[in-house]
Amino acid sequence: MAKHPRMVKYLDNVQELLKEFPTFTIQQIPRAKNTHADALVSLGLALDTQFKCSVLIEHLDQPSIEEIEQVDSMRIDEDPNWQDTIINYLANGNLPMNRVRQSMVRYGKVKPNPKK
Repeated sequence: MAKHPRMVKYLDNVQELLKEFPTFTIQQIPRAKNTHADALVSLGLALDTQFKCSVLIEHLDQPSIEEIEQVDSMRIDEDPNWQDTIINYLANGNLPMNRVRQSMVRYGKVKPNPKK
């Protein structure tokens, strides 16, 4: 038995197809054991009926991606930049050759190198 007009059409199609089989069995599955189908029905009813569309759903027994172990890391930019002068001074005590740049590093007023 079907109530919704669309379901009546499905029922008609099924009854036509059943004529092709010599025997068949229809078994009702309790709603509590059919939650996946129930969710699909709810999803289908929520869609606007004026649009013909399909909702593809795939059940995966296992994740489709491997989980990657998180590693504590920090990306280091290997290109030289204006911060290298400060890092070199703080780590090794080395100052640039230019006296103006030396005082800028000592007093924390280093700015990116001017374009050459």
